[in-house]
Amino acid sequence: MAIQSTALPSGQAQAQTDVAKEVVTEHSKISVSDHKVPGTGAFVERLCKQASSTPNKSYHFLKPYQQTQQFVKPCGLDPDDIIQPFVQFSAWSKGGEGKMNPGSFTSPQCEDALLSSKPLYYVSSYSQGSSPPFIEKPLYGRKTTGSRFLITSTGALYIKDVQNEDGLYNYRCVTRHRYTGETRQSNSARLFVSDPANSAPSILDGFDHRKAMAGQRVELPCKALGHPEPDYRWLKDNMPLELSGRFQKTMTGLLIENTRPSDSGSYVCEVSNRYGTAKVIGRLYVKQPLKATISPRKVKSSVGSQVSLSCSVTGSEDQELSWYRNGEILNPGKNVRITGINHENLIMDHMVRSDGGAYQCFVRKDRLSAQDFVQVVLEDGTPKIISAFSEKVVSPAEAVSLMCNVKGTPLPTITWTLDDDPILKGGSHRISQMITSEGNVVSYLNISSSQVRDGGVYRCTANNSAGVVLYQARINVRGPASIRPMKNITAIAGRDTYIHCRVIGYPYYSIKWYKNSNLLPFNHRQVAFENNGTLKLSDVQKEVDEGEYTCNVLVQPQLSTSQSVHVTVKVPPFIQPFEFPRFSIGQRVFIPCVVVSGDLPITITWQKDGRPIPASLGVTIDNIDFTSSLRISNLSLMHNGNYTCIARNEAAAVEHQSQLIVRGDTSVKEIPPKFVVQPRDQDGIYGKAVILNCSAEGYPVPTIVWKFSKGAGVPQFQPIALNGRIQVLSNGSLLIKHVVEEDSGYYLCKVSNDVGADVSKSMYLTVKSKEDELFILPK
Repeated sequence: MAIQSTALPSGQAQAQTDVAKEVVTEHSKISVSDHKVPGTGAFVERLCKQASSTPNKSYHFLKPYQQTQQFVKPCGLDPDDIIQPFVQFSAWSKGGEGKMNPGSFTSPQCEDALLSSKPLYYVSSYSQGSSPPFIEKPLYGRKTTGSRFLITSTGALYIKDVQNEDGLYNYRCVTRHRYTGETRQSNSARLFVSDPANSAPSILDGFDHRKAMAGQRVELPCKALGHPEPDYRWLKDNMPLELSGRFQKTMTGLLIENTRPSDSGSYVCEVSNRYGTAKVIGRLYVKQPLKATISPRKVKSSVGSQVSLSCSVTGSEDQELSWYRNGEILNPGKNVRITGINHENLIMDHMVRSDGGAYQCFVRKDRLSAQDFVQVVLEDGTPKIISAFSEKVVSPAEAVSLMCNVKGTPLPTITWTLDDDPILKGGSHRISQMITSEGNVVSYLNISSSQVRDGGVYRCTANNSAGVVLYQARINVRGPASIRPMKNITAIAGRDTYIHCRVIGYPYYSIKWYKNSNLLPFNHRQVAFENNGTLKLSDVQKEVDEGEYTCNVLVQPQLSTSQSVHVTVKVPPFIQPFEFPRFSIGQRVFIPCVVVSGDLPITITWQKDGRPIPASLGVTIDNIDFTSSLRISNLSLMHNGNYTCIARNEAAAVEHQSQLIVRGDTSVKEIPPKFVVQPRDQDGIYGKAVILNCSAEGYPVPTIVWKFSKGAGVPQFQPIALNGRIQVLSNGSLLIKHVVEEDSGYYLCKVSNDVGADVSKSMYLTVKSKEDELFILPK
């Protein structure tokens, strides 16, 4: 690109939008040249060149003109040039008798031309006297009432029905910078008028190809010199083109409104008069704008569930796609999967409450970008018992019906147990289930003819991906009391353990627990629940709690029955905490993982970022008894990550994690972050764009995160959900494209780079109405 980009004026952010980052922000020289044309009745085109910093490069060139009734003069850049979206010309100036007479400055009135991006340059006009001959709005080949002066979408000046007096003036092309207000004008050029002569058409203005985005307007230029005035005929793909609706023939070519991909093709402009014919042949390429769409549009799920999002992209088949949650990029991990050829599918398992929020799909292709976002709302879908059965005493052969009414999202699954043993369908128990109109799950357990063995503790358990809930109560069936056989128990040291004495038959007098003939409890960690026969051991200790326990049930005053159970205590591994110090590229690292306690044998393994460490990393693991060491002989940036040591034995698996950070070039000094531009209180206009400035420096390059607290109360900052309206620019500033009242509040810019302390600064944005706009001054 020959024209160089420079900073925007003082008081404005250097980066405006993604579109504005690479556009021309400084005028370059523009020029026009003298021309000779046939006399009265000619149509004149004048040329305006845009000079560039690259030698021998200009954006238009002079074309030879034959005798004709018209003159055409282009002013501007090539329509397909990289800068065309940001340049637009809407007027020419005309001065008298070889000099430019200064006149009143007219505010530019512009509309978008070939592309939808708002231009950075406008052409304004100087008027001469009280009858300015200037066009102050792009007409795309249509003239104003009574005017012989026309301007096309590409900036060409057309003079219809040239008069001798048109040769008395100098002509200039004037531009005005959108942001700075700076104006530049070309050198002056003269028009020499001569008498017309008969001639065959000669193409004056045509095209080889044009590119447009779907939905935009495009003009295909076709203008020829000839006398008498030639006729024009348009064809598309060798078929006559019906000029109606979106297709309009103008004085300067063919105008297509609201372009569609189907408009792409070959276009031919046939020009003829009695002395001959000429053609303009070119192609039009209409491309779908880059667009991202996330589905589903509404996501309402529950904690613990799976959420799947898909991002559909149109306008490109080969793009860079990334996912964000609440403004933070999402990478594949333990519960996050990103699949698809272009990473278009996001699958998240076991959602937790903090996973809710705004999810963005951000797409980039060359200099284009698009994004879409949806709000993921997570409800607490953990199952809840709405109503359930209660404890009761029944007689043999009596029918029993137990009910559990549960709600949860997704719908819970309900299972039943009797004294911890699963109850299966069939036999004397019948299980049925229904879903109510409120979305609750109701499960029934029915016993048609109860017997003594049907007595005990019944439990209904409701389970879904969000969690589990259970409810239990004892059902007593009258008959001789006894104890169900008990299985030996393995307890984990440091945790709580429950031992159940399952009594069937009713009535009975009491349930008591003994250990080594000692009545329990005999210390503060033991609790005996006599009503249901449960013994609780808190914070189990191997030396004290391991051994045999006896449950004794007093059936009659002089009659008892008992059952014994053996408790074995296993001690889980305990890893001595470790942390990685800071390392630099090329250094060596040795980190031991020591299991200081726990029953042997112990198995120790390592993971990096939640996955087994690949052999390609060159990491060496040495295991000896209850220790494992990690060695890296030559550190590089690829070794950055979270390393986890996992120790397992019969009791449990435990882990300890530490982050390894490898710094870059050791010759470069690390510098804590500091502000270059601090946020300051400022005003914004409702419906207009505003940039909240914040930039920082340091090494490594700092990361800037914005947070927001709505309103003027005590700030309670929350992460900002970035979307198409709110974006963080490359320099760290925050762009709000269309300010609304809800944007009023405190904004916090936080800067960090893991060197020294983070720095942050807050500011307050006041949203003003449009009526207040004229009274706002820069701070």
